Amino acid sequence: MGVRQQEASQVQSALCVMFVAYIFYVLVLIIYNYSLVSYKTSELILIGKKLYTLFENKSYTAFYDIPYARPPINELRFKPPKYISFFENGIYDYSRPCCKTCAIVNNEDCLYLSIYSPNIGNKTKQYPVLVWANEYSNLHGPDFFIDENIIVVTVSFRFSIFGFLNTEDDYAEGNMGAKDILMALKWLRENIMIFNGDPNRVTIIGSGLASTPVASMLVSIAADDLFKRAIILDGSALSPAEYRHNNLEVAHKLYRRLNRNFDLFNIKKLYKIIDDTSSAELVLASSNLYDSTEVRDSQRLINSFGCSLEMSSKMPFMTQSPVDVYNGKNINNNIQVIFGYTTLTNLYKLNGLAKNRELLAYLNYNFQYLLPFEGECNEYDSKRYREIKKEILDFYFLNGTIGKRSLKRYAKYVSDQDIYPLLRQATLHNRSSDSDVYLYRFAFKGSLNTGWRSSVPNLEWTGATLGDETCYLFKCKSETDVYKSLKCNERHFIKKIVRLLANFVKHGNPTPNPRDNILDTLQWMPLGRNENLQAMNFGQHLRMVDVPEEKRKHFWDRLMKEYFHD
Repeated sequence: MGVRQQEASQVQSALCVMFVAYIFYVLVLIIYNYSLVSYKTSELILIGKKLYTLFENKSYTAFYDIPYARPPINELRFKPPKYISFFENGIYDYSRPCCKTCAIVNNEDCLYLSIYSPNIGNKTKQYPVLVWANEYSNLHGPDFFIDENIIVVTVSFRFSIFGFLNTEDDYAEGNMGAKDILMALKWLRENIMIFNGDPNRVTIIGSGLASTPVASMLVSIAADDLFKRAIILDGSALSPAEYRHNNLEVAHKLYRRLNRNFDLFNIKKLYKIIDDTSSAELVLASSNLYDSTEVRDSQRLINSFGCSLEMSSKMPFMTQSPVDVYNGKNINNNIQVIFGYTTLTNLYKLNGLAKNRELLAYLNYNFQYLLPFEGECNEYDSKRYREIKKEILDFYFLNGTIGKRSLKRYAKYVSDQDIYPLLRQATLHNRSSDSDVYLYRFAFKGSLNTGWRSSVPNLEWTGATLGDETCYLFKCKSETDVYKSLKCNERHFIKKIVRLLANFVKHGNPTPNPRDNILDTLQWMPLGRNENLQAMNFGQHLRMVDVPEEKRKHFWDRLMKEYFHD
């Protein structure tokens, strides 16, 4: 027998062994669990869990916790993700969730994704893919988008100190969490076809701690050609809390907190201390690094571990500020985008004031303003500081005075710390992009507004706050009983907004048809080039509206131009 014949015989024997093992494995599984599904290729057998959607009882297969990069532990701690090839020949069981998420404090081995694929008869057709990056995506289900025949992928990524420490050298070059998401997208580009996904129709949706990294992908060359469309929820690359100068300021603060001897800063010693510190201790030590006085003196919110400019990376995520990228019109301009925001985004910060509105009067004597854009700092209580403060008070409050009846006005001011950067990026991106940009404002208040319920449950206002849209887009596992008792109008609201976003995922247009069995004749128009901002209002009724927050945007535009730009 020749060498080639021997090799062919060995391969055939190996395939036979694999087949027998597969049959035995599946029989055992069937005995214990009849709801498993296998995906087979010429070399692989993948086992997933068969599930059914909440509303339409449509079957789909869940493949949980598939590794997309090597575990970022030991020598890979604080390093960019390292690609991991998918599978060698064999049988792989991904039918049971192991909760390998970065949201668990002590779990640094967390670079995994889960894939949820509709069980559709046509196994050769490729389906659009929605990739959701959110620190708590494992607590939600893909049901509503599965009903729209869309493959849903959830991605776990590093955040806080593990995802965004930047020491301006190769110890921690910064933006590791953003690069995790990019690595997951690269992995999907190579492998999603195995799950009947179309690598040319990938949409990424970023919310929670992923909203800023995903929004930044619109202006990062590192994200080029990894996805076709993007949906940004309550986040912006233009938040002044991100991409600040002097990354080493955080390293100095960590050193003072972790080093009990209070000696002069020593970067090598800091690395040794961090290397010897557990995950839980690092998370505790890295929280609240900036006190209220430092925030006051900066006049900006400060994110200790957010997106930053990279100085030493060979493959950087961001080397220029997003504002400079927009000014240079060097963006990823072939990406279709939806920006969405809740109408009272930061209402959750006002829990104490909502309980005791008498405290609002004290703000008249100690109003320390925050600015939702980048720029120089002003010495606290200087003449220029007082001028800017008066401008803000006069614009947001009646007679420039804050009283116990001013809570809603104060809530709008606080929420504009996030809404203004988002509207600003949507406007800049629309001016620079060759593709359509859409905008929505989420104002619906119902039984699934979990953000509102957990922060200000007794505040009887209309509108929505941070996170309120989540359970309407993705099934919240904690709200099972609520879903069972949903009224018809709320269930129909879910179907409408999911259909709009599903159409965008499929076609790049939320309303591609003049008439739709769910949307009827509703039409969502993209932003115009020189017109007033218009958005799809996700409220009791879905309709296009002139953006009510645009007047506030114009105020901040004018303030920035008059006081901070030449």
